[in-house]
Amino acid sequence: MRRLHFALLCSTMMIGAGAFPVAPALVASPALAQQQRVEIRADFRSALEPYGRFERHERFGEVWRPGRLARDWRPYTVGRWVYTEDWGWYWNAADAEANWGWVTYHYGRWYNDPRLGWVWIAGDEWAPAWVNWRRGQRQNARYVGWSPLPPDEVVVEVRDDPDAWIFVRAQDMIAPRIASVVVRTRERTELIRETVIVNRTVVVRERGPVVVVNPGIEPAFVAAVIGRPIRAYDVRPHVFAGTANVAGAIEVRAEDLRDRRRFEQQRVQVRQTQTTIRPAQQITEPKPLEANEQGRLGDRPPRAAESARDPRRRDAQQPRPTPRPGEAAPPARDTARDPQQRDPADRQGRGTQPAPDDKPTGTTT
Repeated sequence: MRRLHFALLCSTMMIGAGAFPVAPALVASPALAQQQRVEIRADFRSALEPYGRFERHERFGEVWRPGRLARDWRPYTVGRWVYTEDWGWYWNAADAEANWGWVTYHYGRWYNDPRLGWVWIAGDEWAPAWVNWRRGQRQNARYVGWSPLPPDEVVVEVRDDPDAWIFVRAQDMIAPRIASVVVRTRERTELIRETVIVNRTVVVRERGPVVVVNPGIEPAFVAAVIGRPIRAYDVRPHVFAGTANVAGAIEVRAEDLRDRRRFEQQRVQVRQTQTTIRPAQQITEPKPLEANEQGRLGDRPPRAAESARDPRRRDAQQPRPTPRPGEAAPPARDTARDPQQRDPADRQGRGTQPAPDDKPTGTTT
């Protein structure tokens, strides 16, 4: 305290003498001060406390860390990508992370701290996933990658960090177990050099409520690499009551989280539809995302983005009922009529619980 008092006294004397004023070193930057003022919502805390712990971070305030994970674990690896017409690419967490993934993969941001490892920073806006996207060029043209989107103030710091990126071959992007097809660690540095950032999660702020979509990699490109049309999915996600403008979502309230065992039995509903995305007729070179671009909606904008930009579409869109967990849910839109064409999880009537051969391996302890 004596040193701090002396430093402040000296700065005051310098100002009085006409010298250039010196700002006290203990004054936090506006971004840091703003992060430290943010408090974790009570329902976020209630949902996550059983599966990890909250800690104080010197830069972002209070953060959350998942428990019992492998040393080389990274977000957005234990699960699968499914393409939806409503929001673009949706991250569907596998059973191993479903109990907390419905929160941390769709709200807030992730940051790889040198001391703590991966930490989650809370946020109120819901998204199908919060990620950056890369696509290969030249000899690595058929590789795609994604990384957890950090807070906006550190996006530039981590955009080329190999430890933050997950790469797969483009034909493996819709694999039921992403963890089993991820490119090995030693190849990530080379792929960083041979790929460019082509997209990121897009926040649409138009006349109405904020809508967040994830066009990501063009689905027609993925279909072209695979060599056949790919199916679209219909998703009814869990969202916290009062936080998101998501048509058809299942709202979660504080009372729903009190019966933990009962709530864990309820899964986000993910169903394959009859809609298919045809392969692109030709594969073009990726166009890098400019430094000031906040993502691209692409040639096939998600329906939620179109509704947000066009009030007539938004008013005409009739959301489906949103029952609480445990209540009977109406049939999902465009569900395949032929049971043999449905997702294995649908045929077994288990929500998003994967079939036995869909369970991820080698990524959690």
